[in-house]
Amino acid sequence: MSEETVLKAEVRNKNLRASWPAILLIGIGLVLLSSKVFGFFLMDFMWPGFVVGSGLLMLYPAYISTPEKRRSLAFFAIPGAMTVATGILLFMMNLTNHFESMAYAWTLILAAGAGGYIYFNRFEDTDNSIEKAHRFIRTMVLLFMGMAMFFELLIFQSFGYWWPLIIIGLGAYMLMKERRSKSDE
Repeated sequence: MSEETVLKAEVRNKNLRASWPAILLIGIGLVLLSSKVFGFFLMDFMWPGFVVGSGLLMLYPAYISTPEKRRSLAFFAIPGAMTVATGILLFMMNLTNHFESMAYAWTLILAAGAGGYIYFNRFEDTDNSIEKAHRFIRTMVLLFMGMAMFFELLIFQSFGYWWPLIIIGLGAYMLMKERRSKSDE
């Protein structure tokens, strides 16, 4: 690479960094303008952003850690990931007004904690705890799916008329699959 190419890349990178504050201000202005034009109060659905923001602040020391220099507060990646997951869940529940789903969504918060543990230990290759964390995440996601089915179908009865249609569709699918397998033989 020539010196001129490197210089052009550095100038372009410097110009891009200098334009981020302007882009951020334009974005904030557009969001505020749209809230006025369409008549909605921003804090009605953006309040979980404060939870996500605090979680991202806790994740920052782990983000700036390197294999050579691990930050002393990098362990905050675990509660930081859990806080970010809580904020995202609260945002989704706030949009759908279905806060009852926290009855089973807590499993995703635990899975996020394991993800934070993996991120915290990303520079260590000798430990088999990373594989255990991956298995824990898979277990929590499967538990989430099972508990979501149980709570939504039996406790909350959210699907209403859709539940019998889903059962009929599943039965029809199983019949078609069985008949296709017999015709292929």
